[in-house]
Amino acid sequence: MRGQLPISYLARASAPSWLGRHFLLAWHAVILVTSLYPFTGWRYVGEPVFAFLSYPLPYYHTIADNSLNWLAYLPLGYAWAITFRCRWYAPILALLLGGGLSAGIEFTQQFLPDRVASNLDILYNAMGAVCGALLAGLTTKLLIVRAWYVLRKRWFADGALNDFGLTVLVLWLLTQLNPAVPLFGVVVQPQGIPQPWVSPIADALLFLRALEMLGVMLSLLAVTLILVGILAHRRYAAIAIAALVSVSLLVKVIFAGMLLKPTEFLAWFNLNVLMGALAAWALLAVLLKLKRRWQMLAALVSLGLAQLVEALWPLTASSHSMASLFKWSYGHLRDFNGLTQTLSEAWPWLATVYLVWRVARDWRRAAQPTVVTG
Repeated sequence: MRGQLPISYLARASAPSWLGRHFLLAWHAVILVTSLYPFTGWRYVGEPVFAFLSYPLPYYHTIADNSLNWLAYLPLGYAWAITFRCRWYAPILALLLGGGLSAGIEFTQQFLPDRVASNLDILYNAMGAVCGALLAGLTTKLLIVRAWYVLRKRWFADGALNDFGLTVLVLWLLTQLNPAVPLFGVVVQPQGIPQPWVSPIADALLFLRALEMLGVMLSLLAVTLILVGILAHRRYAAIAIAALVSVSLLVKVIFAGMLLKPTEFLAWFNLNVLMGALAAWALLAVLLKLKRRWQMLAALVSLGLAQLVEALWPLTASSHSMASLFKWSYGHLRDFNGLTQTLSEAWPWLATVYLVWRVARDWRRAAQPTVVTG
């Protein structure tokens, strides 16, 4: 009937979304990584393990640290409130869960070097979780939130597997926050030929440039094909890919301006990155014409080859050389680099799990016989 939504759209709109659960789990991981990195150097200094809870306030106080502690738990409280369907008790549970998680982390931090266990951090973290829960209750009815829901239903396919794929893409964007890492790259910039190392060709520098270009091309193919695989319709592919590349470029530019020294503003970009991206676009023009199960298989192969390129790359970045690019202080830089480095190491495995699952499902469906009725 005219004026009514199609049954297929209503079925998609009523399908439960796993995005909130994926985000909640992912943000827990983000907080744990930034709070406990680098996970080494554990020691016990001999003080009572619960002494930090009774330190006079403010025992350890900086405006930047306290603001970050509050902001870090704001999304967590928001996600918890959404999980609890924004019921009246959601802020109370956010307070208990946020305070409990923060207390556990602060207890653990006293056994790590360069970490300070602080009862004030627990208070700011708990306040951030409560504010996030209250914000969720205030904004769930706003037009911008409803517009996101409509956009999500229109552009992306439903189902737990597709929600997982969308989460994987968001986590990849987080890996691009570090402006010292080349855009779409899996390698560090060559600052010299490592020794001892034997290049497979006479021109070692040419080999490194080709390897970097290949890594960028394969990474871009894997990421964009994952995006194509979770779209609701194939006609959105070109616009979605252009949007993803534009967002990643914008993220790099913003964070490069915020974090890098002016002389290192373009540390994330070079001719090798550009050539690899252009090669990926040329291959995408062909791959986008294939069926989705072949695209997902191509994404899995590209991801595997990108990891091979990373394994072959002979250069490693020292903490001193990386820190020299930034204008941040050591503590915040350590947490930031720890987060992006850990995500960069974990992301290929998460993407591999998604792609293997997706390829197996798509090819199993393709193998099923088609039943014709009527």
